[in-house]
Amino acid sequence: MELLKVKGIPIRIHWSFILILGYVAYVNYKAGSQFNEIVWAIIYVLTLFLCVTLHELGHALAALRYGVKTKSITLYPIGGVAALERIPEKPGQELVVALAGPLVNVIIGGILWLWVFFSPIEYRLEDIGIRINAHNLVLNLAAVNIILVIFNLLPAFPMDGGRVLRSLLALAMDRVKATQIAMYVGQAMAILFVFWGFQSNPFLILIGVFIFFGAAQEYQMVKSSGFLKKKLVADALMTRFTTLSLANTLEEVKNLILQGHEKEFIVIDLFGQPVGIMTRDILIQHLASGSKELTVAECYLKSSIHFSPDTDLDEAFKIMQSEGIPIVPVIENEQMIGVINTENILECIMLGEAMHKK
Repeated sequence: MELLKVKGIPIRIHWSFILILGYVAYVNYKAGSQFNEIVWAIIYVLTLFLCVTLHELGHALAALRYGVKTKSITLYPIGGVAALERIPEKPGQELVVALAGPLVNVIIGGILWLWVFFSPIEYRLEDIGIRINAHNLVLNLAAVNIILVIFNLLPAFPMDGGRVLRSLLALAMDRVKATQIAMYVGQAMAILFVFWGFQSNPFLILIGVFIFFGAAQEYQMVKSSGFLKKKLVADALMTRFTTLSLANTLEEVKNLILQGHEKEFIVIDLFGQPVGIMTRDILIQHLASGSKELTVAECYLKSSIHFSPDTDLDEAFKIMQSEGIPIVPVIENEQMIGVINTENILECIMLGEAMHKK
């Protein structure tokens, strides 16, 4: 569910976020809290996640400084996630983006602590961590922002601290090796979180699992990107492919898919120029509504994206992923000489890694 947009960045709340509010209400009820105390506990969680949202905006706005856009910011029970289009590859830029989030919490915490110390209201430090009420809400928020800074700067890749570690390592070695080391450190921390979670807070188990698999996934992405940087589109070019005309019916497309191995097609106009794509998913979507007599012209996905044979393969793959386009025509001298698709690029990566292991 989208809450609002900031600088064009959609801020969303995942449906599972409601679970944490219910969990907080239940835990406080079982502990014997009064109704007003339960309400203040929920208010505390909501204001805490406001701080988390500002933290993620810190990352997003720092990334925007380097021309990296953020697709969305989503709030989950275990925290917030800023979906950057890409992570800056220059170590200095990644360091700035990684530190921007915790810096926001430093600023928020600093402001709140100044209020605590200089406010005419008398606050007691021993009220930190006890049942939230109108009097100690600010004090607990001040404390939790400092905890957020410390927790996020733990070297648990791909958390902020892990990215700081990776960026510092990348100053002295290649990015793939730096990511591998950061992954090992992050996974070791993840295991500690899981054990700690069984002893105290179950949310740490979820965070640990997220970190463990997230670190491995990002390492694989960086390793694949490192391999693709050495390749051109010509290295993954498919010269045997089927095109569709705008006049083809969905029934004809279905038969092509069933009779062959191709699942995505380039759509061409009357002059033989590519104007978009047709995929199995688009076909299924329209067949489900009983529209097999429709023509390709009525349901294809328009796209003007194309590459030349000497385009960097890594850059081409990133564009395809960000645009959600699984197949792209390759143009040379204004003629379509072939196509590349995500499946072939992934096979190129797997074969390259297999050869590298020999």
